[in-house]
Amino acid sequence: MGVASRSPRIAGRVEELAILGAVIQGAVQNEPSAAFVHGEAGVGKTRLVSTACDLASGVTVLWGRCVRFGAVDSPYVPLFSALQGWLETAAPALVAEVLDAVPRAGELLPSLGGTAAESPVRLLTLLDGLVTAIASHQPTVLVVDDVQWADVASRDAMAYLINGFRDQRLAVITTYRDEELAVGDPMHSWLADLRRLPLVRDVRLERLTRDETEQQLTLIMGGRPEQRLTDAVVQRSDGNPYLSELLIQGLPASTPELPADPPAELTGALLAAWHGLSVSAREVVRILAVAGRPSGIDDLTLVAAAFGTGREALSTALVEATARGIVVALDSTTCWFRHPLLAEVLYATFVPGEAAPYHAAWAKTLQTGTPAGIDEVRWQGDLALHYEGAHDLPACLEASLRAADLARRIKAIREEAVHLRRAARLWPAVHREDNDAEGEVDLLERVARTTSQVGLTEASYEAWSRASQLVDPAADPLRASRVLIEWSDQAWETGNIAAEPLGDAHRAVELSRGFPDSPEYAMALANLGDSEAWVDDLESAQRHTDEAVRAAHRSGAVEALAIAYDARAFAYSREQQSDRDSAEALRYALLTGDPSLIGSGSFSRSNYLLYRGRDIESCQVELTAFHQLLEAGATGDAVYLGGSASRWLMEMAELSEASVVLRECLSLTGPPNAAAKVRLGAAVLAVRRGDVDLARNHLKRAKELIPSVEVRPMLEAPPILTEYLLATGRPAAALDLLSRTMLPHSVDPRVNDRMLMWGARAAADLAQHARDHRDAAGEKAAQARLDDLVRLRDSIAYPPFEVLVPDDPIQPAMRALYLAESARCRADDPTSGIWAEAVDRCAAAGMKWEQVVATWRWAAALLDQGDSRATAAGPLRAAHRIATDVGALPLQQRLEESAAVAAIRLDEPQRSLPSASQPSPFDSLTKREQEVLSYLVAGRTYPEIAAALFISEKTVSTHVSHVLRKTGTSSRRQVAALALRLNQTLPR
Repeated sequence: MGVASRSPRIAGRVEELAILGAVIQGAVQNEPSAAFVHGEAGVGKTRLVSTACDLASGVTVLWGRCVRFGAVDSPYVPLFSALQGWLETAAPALVAEVLDAVPRAGELLPSLGGTAAESPVRLLTLLDGLVTAIASHQPTVLVVDDVQWADVASRDAMAYLINGFRDQRLAVITTYRDEELAVGDPMHSWLADLRRLPLVRDVRLERLTRDETEQQLTLIMGGRPEQRLTDAVVQRSDGNPYLSELLIQGLPASTPELPADPPAELTGALLAAWHGLSVSAREVVRILAVAGRPSGIDDLTLVAAAFGTGREALSTALVEATARGIVVALDSTTCWFRHPLLAEVLYATFVPGEAAPYHAAWAKTLQTGTPAGIDEVRWQGDLALHYEGAHDLPACLEASLRAADLARRIKAIREEAVHLRRAARLWPAVHREDNDAEGEVDLLERVARTTSQVGLTEASYEAWSRASQLVDPAADPLRASRVLIEWSDQAWETGNIAAEPLGDAHRAVELSRGFPDSPEYAMALANLGDSEAWVDDLESAQRHTDEAVRAAHRSGAVEALAIAYDARAFAYSREQQSDRDSAEALRYALLTGDPSLIGSGSFSRSNYLLYRGRDIESCQVELTAFHQLLEAGATGDAVYLGGSASRWLMEMAELSEASVVLRECLSLTGPPNAAAKVRLGAAVLAVRRGDVDLARNHLKRAKELIPSVEVRPMLEAPPILTEYLLATGRPAAALDLLSRTMLPHSVDPRVNDRMLMWGARAAADLAQHARDHRDAAGEKAAQARLDDLVRLRDSIAYPPFEVLVPDDPIQPAMRALYLAESARCRADDPTSGIWAEAVDRCAAAGMKWEQVVATWRWAAALLDQGDSRATAAGPLRAAHRIATDVGALPLQQRLEESAAVAAIRLDEPQRSLPSASQPSPFDSLTKREQEVLSYLVAGRTYPEIAAALFISEKTVSTHVSHVLRKTGTSSRRQVAALALRLNQTLPR
C-alpha cells in the first residue's frame, strides 16, 4: 500500500465519501472510473481520499504525491513514487508475477536495475501495462495528490490511463487546489478534456458547517468541546478543517475558549501564501488587514491612496491576491480574506506604532459614512477601534459611547457591553486631568449591569469593584449602598466569596437607613431579607422583607417594588402569601423592562409553583422568560432559566425539547452558577440517552465553573450526580455523595426529598448487587446505609415529602417512588402493588420519566412474583414505547432485556393499515376507540390494553362495548376481522 494507515473517522463528507466509495467499488466490479477531488487548501481533500481508501477492503492503493517545486526534467515523479511504494510493500511473489508480465518494467523503475528509457513517450505504455498488471491481481486505486503541481508528463499519463478505461479493476483519483490555478494555466484545458468523459466524477469540497466542525473537534480532542470553543473555532477558521485543527492543537476538550494568539504553525501556514505576493500586493493586503472587517473597494482605494498606491495599482494587487487565494470578492463592491484568520496574523506583523497611520487613514475615510441600525453600531465601533489604533483616545471614547447608546437602542446588549468595556478602560486616561469620578461610576454601573446580562460576570464583578473604590460613602451613602449590594451579589455569583454576604447586607441597610423613603433603602432591606432566608433565618427574613415592601411602596419605584416582592416571596415560600408576592414580583419586573429583574421575578414565580407541585406551570413560566430574555439580548440572564426549565422538561420525558433548550444555552455565555446548572442538565440528558462519556465531560465542566457544585444551593446537583453514578455502576459512591451533601441542601427540603428517593434507589441497586452475588452481609450493609440516610433526612426541620397544599401531586409521587425503591432495597415481597402505586402517582404528577422507570420496575415485580406474562406484557410494552420515542437508549435496553428473559414480544400493534376508499362502519369511532381497536386487531388482552393506554380495564371494556355497538359486531374477534377485511386505517 502506498498510503499511511489512517483512522476511518472523519467529520461530515457523507455524500463525498459515498461518491468515492462508488468509484472504488467500480474497480472491484471491473467497472473502472475516475474522480477529481478539488477545493481550497486545507479543506480536507487528502484526508477524504485516504479515508475512502481506508474504508475500502481488498484493494491495492498506489499513492503518489506531486511536489510543488519538482524538477522540470524529472517526468512522472508522482507515478514513479506510487509504483515504488507498491514495489517496497507488496509480497515478493506478487512482485515477481507482475514484473514477469511487464518485462521492460526496469525502464520505468530504475530501482529494479534496468536502464531508463530514452524516450518518455515509451514510458506511457509501460506505465499502463504495469498498473494494469497490478490491477489484474487485485482491484487497484491510483491516487495522485495535489495534481495542480504535477509535471505535464504525469498529467499525460493520467489522461492515457483514464481514456484507456475498458474492463480493468482500476480507479484513478486525483486531488487539486482550486486557488492554485491561475488564469491561463494549462491544467484548465486538461481538466476540461477529462471532465467531459462519462467515467469521470467531479467532487468539490466545501468548508465544513458548524455541526461538522464540532464533529471534527470532537474526533481530534477525544470529547465534545465547549460550545464557546466550537463557536470561536468556526468564527476564526470559517470551517476550513486544516485551520480548525491547527487552532485547537494540544487543547483538551474542556478548554472553554481559544488562546488569544494563534499557534506558530498556524501563523506560518497562513503567511506562506502572502510572502509569495509582489511587494505592492503585500502592502495592499496589509492595509486591508488593518480594516478589521470586509471593506468596500472605494474605501480601500481612499486609504491605499494615502500611502501612495493608486487605483490601477490597487486593482492589480487585488487581482494578484485573489488569484493566489488570499483575498476573495464577497460581492461586486466588497472584498475580504479567504481565511479571516490571515487578517489577525498579518496585523501582528506590524511593529509597535507602525499601524497607527493606517488606522488614522481608515478613521478619516469611515467618518464620511452614514449607515443605520446595527450597521451604525458597527460603524461607530470600527471608528472607535481605528481611533484607538491611531492613539486618539478622546475620539475613541466618544465613538465607543455613541456605539453603546446605539446598541442599547436596538437591544443589541452584547455589542453594548463590548463598547462600554472599551469606554471604561479608556475613561481614566481621557479624564486624568478633570478627575470625573462621578461620571466614571455612572459608566461603571452601566458596564456592570450590561456585562452581567450577557453572562460576563467577571467583567461585571470587576466593574462593581472599581465603582466601590470610587464611591465615597460619606458623600453619597445611597449610591454606596446600592454599589455594595451589587458588588456582593457578583462576588457571590463569581465565587469570589464563599459564604452568603450577610455582613455586607447589614452594612448596605445602615448606609441607606437615613433615607427611609428611598428605593435604595427598600432594596437594601430586600437584599438583607433574601440573605437571611438563604441561611434559614426565616423570622428575620420575613420581618425585613415586610419592611422592604412598605419602603418600596413609599418610594414608588417600580424596580424597588419588583425586588422587594421577590425577596418576600422567598422569605414566605412555604406560606400562601408567596402566591401573591411572587405574582407581584413578576408583574413589577415586567413593568421595568429590565431583563435581570424579569429573570429573577420569573424564577420567584416558578419557585412558588414548584413548592405547590405545579411543575408543568413552573416550567412554562421559565420557558416564557427564557425566550423573552433571549429576545431582549440578555443571554446571560436567560441561561439560568433555560437550564432550570430543561430539568423539568426531562422529568416530563420531553428529551428532544430539553435538548433544544440546552443546546441553545450551551452556546451562550452565562454566569458560573447558570452555566453550571446548564452543564448539570446536559449531563442528565446525556445519561438518559446513553452517552456517559459526554455526561462526564459536562460534569467536569460544571465542577470547573463551581468547585463547590455538590453543595451549592439552587444548583440541586446531588440527584444529578447520583443518576450519573448509578448509570456508571457506582451506587456506593452515590450513597457517600448523598450522605455528605444532605445537610448543605437543607435550605430546600424538596431537594432533600429528591435526594432521599435517589438514595433509596442507590441502596436498592447496591442491595440487588449483593443478592446477585450471594453476599448477605453486603445486602444488610446497603439497607443500613439507607437507614442512615433516612435518619439524616429526619434531622432536617421539615418532614420528608411534606405537602404544602392538598392538590400537590409531586410530593406524593416522590414519596411513592421512595417507598417502592425502599421495598426493592429490602427485598419485600410482593412489591408489584407498591410499584403500581408509584406509576399512578407519577402519571398524575406529569412525571413521565419516572413513570416509565416505575413501569419497568412494576413489570419486573409482576414477573418476579409469578404473575403471567400477559399481565407483565402491558406495562413493559407501554414503557418501551415511550423510552423508544424519546430516545432513552439505556432504559430501552433494560426493558428489552426484561422482555427477552420473560419471552415477551415488545412490538406494538400496527395502527396504520391500508385505507379503505369507501365509507365504513369505523368512521364514527372516536380517537380513543380507534386506539383500542388497534390493540384488539393485534390480539392484545384487556390488561395489556389498559397498561399500554394508562387506563383501567373497566374503561377498556366500556370502549370495546362502544366499538362493537357502532360497528354492528358481537365480539372482539369479529370486529378485529372486520377491520382487517375493510383495510381500515387506524391512527397512531
